[in-house]
Amino acid sequence: MSLQELFDEFGCTVLNYTNNKIVVDYFYSEESYKNFLHGMNCRAGMGLHDADEKMVFNRVDDNKLVIVQNDGVETARYRYLPIFKATMEYKDKNSDDKKVNKTLTFRIRKNEFDGSINFIDTDKNSMDFNNVQAVKHTYMKSMALIN
Repeated sequence: MSLQELFDEFGCTVLNYTNNKIVVDYFYSEESYKNFLHGMNCRAGMGLHDADEKMVFNRVDDNKLVIVQNDGVETARYRYLPIFKATMEYKDKNSDDKKVNKTLTFRIRKNEFDGSINFIDTDKNSMDFNNVQAVKHTYMKSMALIN
């Protein structure tokens, strides 16, 4: 299982980039992480990964907390809170050039810590925006997320 996939398994994941590695601590919740900071050993797991492993933080599941550190100093936090979810139906052509009905479910979310807006669909296509209006403008102008 990749580090990216592990984000969705735990309520809180702490990534510490140090000595060309990523030291990872997993917690079932943010409260467990806070208890850990006060001396309680309540980790759900630990891991060691290569520092060059690519992660896409805007693909983290709703309400999961990811904390990024460099040599123990926090540099970023990510937690996406859902603000809108919808399913669209549309017509497309299949490989036989026949029209078929398809659906696309998507969510619009807000990063609790930096205020950015995130658009993500069921295929984990994800894009960040400054505001909801930018999502509407970009998505309606270009249906590139629909194959």
